[in-house]
Amino acid sequence: MNMNVESPKAMANIPMTRMLLLSGEGAQPSEVEALVEFSPRIVISPLDPSRLKEQLAGGGADLIVVNLARLAEAELTVLNDIRALAGGLPLIVISPQLSPEETRRLFSLDLQDWLPKPLEAGDLIDSIQKAMRSRSVTTNRVHAVISAVGGAGATTLAVSMADLAASHFVKKQGSVALFDLDFSLGNCGYTINLMNDFNLGSVASAPRRVDAEFIRVIQKKHPNGFFLYSFKRPELNTELNGYELVLRMLDAVSVEHDHTFLDIPYYETEWREDVFSAVNSFTLVSELHLPAIKHTLDLIERIRALRGAEVPVHVVFNKHETHLFGQHISKKRLKELFEDTPFHFVPQAQGQISQAMDRGVLPSDVSRRSGFLKALTKYMKAVQMSVEVSS
Repeated sequence: MNMNVESPKAMANIPMTRMLLLSGEGAQPSEVEALVEFSPRIVISPLDPSRLKEQLAGGGADLIVVNLARLAEAELTVLNDIRALAGGLPLIVISPQLSPEETRRLFSLDLQDWLPKPLEAGDLIDSIQKAMRSRSVTTNRVHAVISAVGGAGATTLAVSMADLAASHFVKKQGSVALFDLDFSLGNCGYTINLMNDFNLGSVASAPRRVDAEFIRVIQKKHPNGFFLYSFKRPELNTELNGYELVLRMLDAVSVEHDHTFLDIPYYETEWREDVFSAVNSFTLVSELHLPAIKHTLDLIERIRALRGAEVPVHVVFNKHETHLFGQHISKKRLKELFEDTPFHFVPQAQGQISQAMDRGVLPSDVSRRSGFLKALTKYMKAVQMSVEVSS
């Protein structure tokens, strides 16, 4: 009879998980201890709110679990202090059900997970195991491809960048994904005839259902080798739990794949800054006219305010056309405007792009030697995306 008991040898190969547990006012440590008491590989140590700096300075923990009876200003202050002192440790918060505003404030702290009470058996163990898997994945990269203005062509570039990464830059054992964050249109799926009719609204009421298995169920794989997550679900933009669902999906997708490209629309969403705060690189897709340039400069300022000067930000002027007597906005003027932010040009390829979209195929399936793909490949190499992908 299989008792599902691990052999001593197998258990010896599983590292101990050192968990710090902080219980807020009105919350009992025993609530959490009872949930993990049958997991001998988890060692719990109490975390004292009055000794945070001292206890977190030693680096002797793998993750932090905070058990709360409520989420008021005092609890948020403690959570902010924990994040400031131990930004690299996974943070799991357990609390009663929260309002949408409380949920937004909680997720702005870059949580690993939030577990609403009452917990079901195994919920906390599953969350801890996912946190440990996520922490072990240190090389996965997320690249944001953002429309600075409507109609700039960011979707076409994002699709082609994922295609180039999968076919040229990634080693055979690597994995590339494209996540379409424009739920109003789901245009990535329509562009390459890989629509996904899964109703994300069916899990919006229970975002905690999003895990690695769920991600594998909803993903589509293109014959060129990259995975696609693209859904036309406009209701997610106003869904009560849409914010949490999107962030949980992003976490799960980025852990699942070595490189994830995000097609981010130009319009505002409630999760936009959370995504900006987490990605590894930015490609801002714009056009060469003054209104688009002004929007692009505003976007750069916003990103720098969030992430500082170190995060890679590049501007790509799409649909660029050369002129016999020079362009109406010179490169010299662009350098004055963009200062330290590099900019690149991708040529107009209306015929190739139109044919690809009409046929529901990738631009590379129409022509692999076009100026459009050559310029995009050159760009990815210039920003060392090929080095990152093949590392």
